[in-house]
Amino acid sequence: MFSFIYLHCMKYTYLLLLMLVCNYVYSKNYYVSSKYGNTKFGGTSASKPKKSIQEAADITKPGDTVFVMNGTYTNECPACNVVNIIRSGKKDKYIVYTNYPNQHPIISFNGWAGLSVTNGASYIKIMGFEVTGANANIELSKALVQPQSCANKKGKVDPKYNGNGIQVDGRNKKHSHHIVIAKNTVHDCPGGGIGVSQCDYVTVDENVVYANSLYSIFGTSGISLYQFWNSDRAKGYHNFITRNLCYNNRSLVPWFKLCKIYDGNGIIVDDFRSKQNGSKLGPYNARTLIANNVCWYNGGTGIHTFQSDHIDIVNNTAYCNSRSKDFNAGQILSGIGDDNKIVNNILVADSDAFINSNYQNTHLMYENNLHYNVTSPGKEKISVTSKSSFSGINPAFVMPANSLKANFRLRSNSPAINHGRENIYSITDFDGKRRAQGSLPDIGAYEY
Repeated sequence: MFSFIYLHCMKYTYLLLLMLVCNYVYSKNYYVSSKYGNTKFGGTSASKPKKSIQEAADITKPGDTVFVMNGTYTNECPACNVVNIIRSGKKDKYIVYTNYPNQHPIISFNGWAGLSVTNGASYIKIMGFEVTGANANIELSKALVQPQSCANKKGKVDPKYNGNGIQVDGRNKKHSHHIVIAKNTVHDCPGGGIGVSQCDYVTVDENVVYANSLYSIFGTSGISLYQFWNSDRAKGYHNFITRNLCYNNRSLVPWFKLCKIYDGNGIIVDDFRSKQNGSKLGPYNARTLIANNVCWYNGGTGIHTFQSDHIDIVNNTAYCNSRSKDFNAGQILSGIGDDNKIVNNILVADSDAFINSNYQNTHLMYENNLHYNVTSPGKEKISVTSKSSFSGINPAFVMPANSLKANFRLRSNSPAINHGRENIYSITDFDGKRRAQGSLPDIGAYEY
């Protein structure tokens, strides 16, 4: 008997953060305000803050914290990012970027990214921001003929249509590691919401990610991990995608390589085998946990892995994804993977959408998943199942809806209650509630 323990369940509190910061002998707090800041200020007091986040980022050292106050922070040029993070923290001395307590800073961009981590910057935490792209100012008719699109192979790629909310780019042999992206709201970005490439030890926790990926030619998604890198040989979980809400991320512009609609997923782990784009990294060997996420009404899948191994997809809820009929792969699935586990998840489809698919997987564990088709109960399109999984029974959510106000907690009569697999489940649920309140854990992201 063994358990896949959801280790990353700590709650971030400002009191704890401040206590940790105070323990760093040489650390500093920097303060930023777009309204009251001044470039001439040192930024080490809330009364004399820096004007931009970038000014603070350029002087940070290991253990420092950048507190960002109310205001809207924008990019200075059409191709610029709002914030470029290139300076690293150290083990036990992360550089932290966070909202000032009880304040709500907004990062609004129309360039390549809102927040960008590059140059191998590591031991970084990004917490408590609203990051919003420029979808409201983009017309689909123009996005379809943007430079380098399938309809227009001329010109340079335009960041206006392809910008990502929070990105960590570990390419060019400068790989980042130990990155935490937590408690952010990322929405209306024409490219991906949260995207991380060629890194290691990444946690994406408690974010709300919606209405992203609409206009990019690159086939982006709400949350994506791509081609990870082995920074060491330590066993166990290196990466956590946990307790995120992923809603209405969708691709409306064909992928420039095959000129079809792909991706626009809620969550994807892609090419951990490093087979694409001439990568020399080799296979990624560490485990990744995807647990307690809720993904609904995304254009692509709710959650899936592709050409990636050692992924545990446990206690998630996926509802009515695969809105893009050109890419009707399913709600939760693994494609071309080995040693992946899909356990204790709720998968709900509607109309002719698929529940899952099973393409060239080896050693796939698929157990204790609940399948349901809201428009045709009992007629679910299922490619992989098991004796322990069951279908055609309404999971009885509190209030499922095509809205951010949807509530996918379980009613008292839910068949998901006490029907989870007993030795593979997340220890806590989406709300941080300890599981196995009854004889067995519940299925899905929420424990009743």
